[in-house]
Order: sequence, then C-alpha cells, then structure tokens
Amino acid sequence: MSIIIGSLVCMFGGLGVGSFLLPLKFSRTWRWENSWLVGAFFMYVLLPAATLLLVIPRFGEIYGQTPLRDLGMIYVFGLIQGTGSLIFTYGTTVMGLALGYALMIGCISLFGLLVPLFGAHLDRVTKLDGITLLIGCVILVVGIGLSGWAGLQREAVKGQSATATGQKKLNIPLMVIVVLWSGFANALFYFTFEFQQSMKALALNQYDVPLYAWGFLNTLPFFLGMFTINLILTATKMVRDKTLKNYWSASGLRREYLLGASIGILWYVGQGVGYTMGQAVLGPLGVAVGAALFMGTMMVVSNVLGVRTGEWKGVPGATMRKLYIALVLLVVAMSVIAVGNYLQQVVFEVA
Repeated sequence: MSIIIGSLVCMFGGLGVGSFLLPLKFSRTWRWENSWLVGAFFMYVLLPAATLLLVIPRFGEIYGQTPLRDLGMIYVFGLIQGTGSLIFTYGTTVMGLALGYALMIGCISLFGLLVPLFGAHLDRVTKLDGITLLIGCVILVVGIGLSGWAGLQREAVKGQSATATGQKKLNIPLMVIVVLWSGFANALFYFTFEFQQSMKALALNQYDVPLYAWGFLNTLPFFLGMFTINLILTATKMVRDKTLKNYWSASGLRREYLLGASIGILWYVGQGVGYTMGQAVLGPLGVAVGAALFMGTMMVVSNVLGVRTGEWKGVPGATMRKLYIALVLLVVAMSVIAVGNYLQQVVFEVA
C-alpha cells in the first residue's frame, strides 16, 4: 500500500511543479524576476519553515546534532541548484512551457534518475527490479526526447512567423547552455536525499519522526541555499534593469503579488511536499523511482498546459502527433517504473 500511496504522491507533486510557472503568463505589469523573487520567498523560506514547525517541532535539536559538514553540503547543493531554478524559469519564459520543460526536464532526468541508481544501488541494476526500472527510464527519456523534437519543430514554425513579423528568433547556442546547466543544477535536490543520510538516521532512530516526514529536514538548508542565490541574482538584475520599483509603483499590485505567491505555493506543494513525502515511502530506490514518476507527470502536465494556452497553435498535424505519442510514452514509462519499484520492494522485503 505504501508503494501505491508514494507513487500517487510523487505524481501529485509533478502536477504542482508542472504547472507552477503558469501564473507568469498572467502577469501584466511585473517582469519575470519580480514575480519569481516573491515566489522564491514562499517556496524556499516561508513554506519550508512552516512545514518543519508543523511536522517536526524539534527540528532544531536534530540540526544541532547533525554534522556541520552535512548541513554545509546540503546548503552548497542548494546554492548550485538555485542558479538552475532561475535559469529554468528564464528558459521557459523564452522557449515556452512545452519546449522548455521537455528539453530541461530531459537533462534533469538523466542526472536525477540514473546517478542515484548507479551510484548507490549498483547491485540492483542487473536484477529484475533494476532492469525493469531501467526500461522505464529509457521509455521516459524517449518520451521526453520525442516531446522535445515536437517542440523544436513547433519552434521552427514560430521562427518562420517571427522572421515574417520582425520578431527575434531563439538564440540556439544560449538555449543549449541554459538546458544543460538547468539539467545538471536542478538534479542536485535528488542527490541530497541519497547521499545525506545522517539526519535521516537521527530523526528516525532518536526522535521518532514519521517515515514520510524525515525528508523535510533536508529541505530547509537546501532551500535556503536556493533562496540565497536567487535573491542575489534577481536583486542584481532588478537594480540593473530598474525594475525593483515595480514592487511599489506598478499597477495591479494585488494581482501581481498573488500571482507571485501562487508560483511559490504550486512549486512547494509539488517539490517540497509531494516529492519529499512520496520518495520517502517508496523503498530503497525511492529517490530514483520518485524522481521518474515526479518528472514524468511534470512533463505530461506542462505539455497539456502548453497546448491549452495556445503554444501549439498553427503547428502541423504531424508535429502534434509526435507530441501525443510522447505523452502516451510518458504514461507508459511511469507505469513500468511503478511496476519496477513494486518488484524491488518485494525483493527487499523477502531478503
């Protein structure tokens, strides 16, 4: 039962993160960095701290007994991923939800799924459960790749229209850098759960923290690192571009602040709660399995939203068929991965 619940919670998390940038499309008077910093405060500071106070009131004692090196490493990982999240947001504003998510989540998948599996559970790779998971990962990557191919073809159509109307085309070399760095940096969240186990042991063995809740201990130092780098970079950009004044002088401030807060709430419910709780109960391979289910759902949601918001308007039918096939492959991949996780859970329980 815990496998089913954990899988559904991870998929619910993907629903939140797959839609968290949608509020940016409705911003009218703020620049993206204005909205993002408000969202970042909610997702990286306010909500994680409130969650810890609610579910692990004695978290300060646990931090006090955790080796400083472990806390420092989690914070540094957060600093690095902070640049990735900022670049991810920039990439989706330039490339759109569908293409941006397809390309960047594809890179995150390669790092976030395979490194924990090969790095910490190499003994399972040649077993039935590990092979099943790898098959699911391959299908997932193929689905993401096909989605990205469809997105590139869509961008080619838009590029022709942009040339005709005098609009700027995408800077492809810049987008390659954005995609690669976003993929690497945004995978670090998954590494902390796999390689920072001291707090987990302390929380479960000495403080009787519920199994589903131990992951929240990782999130606060990690997210504080993310907020630090986001605050520095967005504040610098706002000062340089003279957009800091938007916080008090732009029109429709109530709407803009609500949209910014919505970004943070959707993201935190998805990544901070959904994935964090789901992976904790998915068994020994929960980090990789949860990431697969999480990102697969994210891809489905982002592509559906991309279609619904008109990003694919005017695209040829052949390209749309590639997108629909990609969505089917993503669903199949998540099903195979869920089966693989069930098999590895049975194997570990028997052992």
